[in-house]
Amino acid sequence: MEHDIDIMLSGVRRPVQYVGLEVNARCAGFTAAEVSVALAFPDTYAIGISHLGSHVLYHTLNDLPGVACDRTYCPAPDAERLMRDEKGRLFGWESRLPLDAFDVLGFSLSYELCVTNVLTMLDLAGLPLRAADRDETHPLIVAGDALADSPEPMAPFIDLFLAGDGEATMPALVELLRRVKQDGAPREKVLLEAARTVPGAYVPRFYVPEPVAETGLSVPRPVRPDVPERIERAHLADLSASPAMEAPLVPLAEGVHERVMIEIMRGCPNGCRFCQAGHVRLPVRWRPVDDIVRIARRAIDATGYDEIALLSLSTSDYPRLDELIDRLRAEFAGEHVSLSLPSLRVDAQLKHLPKLTSDVRKGGLTIAAEAGSQRLRRAIGKRISEADMLAGVRAAYEAGWRKVKVYFIAGLPGETEADIDAIADLCRRLSATGREVIDQPGAINAGVSWFVPKPHTPMQWEPMAGEDYFWSVRRRLKEATRRSPVHVKFHRIERSILEGVIARGDRRVGDAIERAWRRGARLDAWNEHFDDDRWRAAFAAVGIDPDAIARRTLEVGVPLPWSHIRCCRSEQFCADGRGRMLEALGER
Repeated sequence: MEHDIDIMLSGVRRPVQYVGLEVNARCAGFTAAEVSVALAFPDTYAIGISHLGSHVLYHTLNDLPGVACDRTYCPAPDAERLMRDEKGRLFGWESRLPLDAFDVLGFSLSYELCVTNVLTMLDLAGLPLRAADRDETHPLIVAGDALADSPEPMAPFIDLFLAGDGEATMPALVELLRRVKQDGAPREKVLLEAARTVPGAYVPRFYVPEPVAETGLSVPRPVRPDVPERIERAHLADLSASPAMEAPLVPLAEGVHERVMIEIMRGCPNGCRFCQAGHVRLPVRWRPVDDIVRIARRAIDATGYDEIALLSLSTSDYPRLDELIDRLRAEFAGEHVSLSLPSLRVDAQLKHLPKLTSDVRKGGLTIAAEAGSQRLRRAIGKRISEADMLAGVRAAYEAGWRKVKVYFIAGLPGETEADIDAIADLCRRLSATGREVIDQPGAINAGVSWFVPKPHTPMQWEPMAGEDYFWSVRRRLKEATRRSPVHVKFHRIERSILEGVIARGDRRVGDAIERAWRRGARLDAWNEHFDDDRWRAAFAAVGIDPDAIARRTLEVGVPLPWSHIRCCRSEQFCADGRGRMLEALGER
């Protein structure tokens, strides 16, 4: 194993990211552990070390008696090439053990474009890519996070999905493994027992895809009577049961976020009709103010960071936010510790927040407007008005902010050219508000993403627009904001379409994922690595039409590839929300 480590530390960029000597690392005792787990983040170290969910699971598992939990990340392309040239194997960052020495290899599948990285990591670990090819000598390959809610495209590669809060599912799986290891149970029996008893567990090998003529997609059906036909997504009843991150990992190499991260609330009460996270991460739960202040104090002392991020899907909706901010400002008075408040909702509440947050780092205020027109915002369930945004931006400029980021989604159902023009008009009015306050136009950075219909939402049945439409929107907004203080950035159109195919796809999409990976697909979420031609060739090679998946209107009431995963919001609830959206658009 020492040879493998030497490989990683010689001849690669930023070798320090592979050292694994982070402050507050706590994995130990592998030889005595009853169950060993390697948490695998399928992207580079800089992103994975900043992923809050991975931190939470790392502490959850290492808090369990008899469990040793390590971490691993996807090597950058230069390190991958070197490992292959030297026949090195991927390892745990702290133990330095090869990944096939662990009982469980657990992937956090937090976004669609990480899927080929999973295959890279399995291959570098010397493990078969396909679940059907693994035997008693291999670790269980487990996956959770967002893609566990629509798991079929990755089903060929994963032994066991855990849908829901990891703190509610992983300990139950580990306890099962502890027991069956003592009994010497075979792999098949372990997976069957997990499918029967572990909350949120979905074991694809016990389900077969059944075609549905109305959609052209398949849905999984159980092949045994003793596994559930529907899998209930697991959730913690109380957010206080999630581990307090009082001594988070501090990376040696730079991460994308270097700050204390505290999840103050899980779930979102707003229910925007396009938002998957807002519909599946329910019910809404929050931490008490006293707990948050205690965690913040201990985490600042344990890390040396000078920023605290208060995280949730909608920080503004934390019920005691004013009190929390006052308490944190008092706790860190004179220590030059700033607060970061992402996910603020710009409404009447935000008008008062800048006065409360003079210590907040003012790099930029973010507004998730989502649509330029009030008509379209109302249709998608975004409860925010132009008056709210203008008042919030004015208050922010008065409190010292100088940059405003505004996020929009283009390609929404019922969208017209007038709705696209409204994006540019709104940005110009927000900029003009800056002139009224600071005697110069406010800098507006508008980010435009493309609508992707996500499972378990009222908009899951809607089609994506075509690539030509997206390009026309891009040209129209570029022209409308030319020679103005508004700077517009766009997501890669081709990448958003791929995201839609993976989000809505069935088990056949796994063949295309593997084919794209074998053609060299790596780090597809990165502009410099994404190659659309490679993916198009992969889909063609396996006989899949991406447009037939991404651009088809699906029929309400017809089973979908993810219908076997049951979330807090029922399908009828989502269908009712879709009906209200269509009524608002005048289409019903």
